[in-house]
Amino acid sequence: MMHRLAVLVVVTALAAGCASGRAFSRGDRAERSGDWDTAVEYYRRALQSDPTNPSYRIALERAMVTASTQHLDQARRLEALEQLEQAMREYRRASELDPTNRLVAGKALEMERRIRDLAEASRPRPSITQMRDRARQQGEPLL
Repeated sequence: MMHRLAVLVVVTALAAGCASGRAFSRGDRAERSGDWDTAVEYYRRALQSDPTNPSYRIALERAMVTASTQHLDQARRLEALEQLEQAMREYRRASELDPTNRLVAGKALEMERRIRDLAEASRPRPSITQMRDRARQQGEPLL
């Protein structure tokens, strides 16, 4: 009975090691092809399977910083083209990948504010004359 349990534990450990190794090699392939978002996902899987592996942690951090930089560059391009909603999404993604970068988080909030201000400014506002006429049509307020 103990022998079977020991074999089961060894097989389970090997299977977990294979899964983390596979995820890591897929992340490595994605990194070499320049697909940093995919690399981040695979490195996260590898690290979840083996949280004590320093190579997995280093690879994940490197991929996250590089992916964040790419999203930041894309956000800046989109902002220059006045594509504010897409820029805001890119700033948010960059901030998620590098939460220590307060400047990126601030830019995401700035984009939200700019979008809100533009939406508010584009709403038609009644003139004073129109509001006065509407009030006169409603008559005296009931108390």
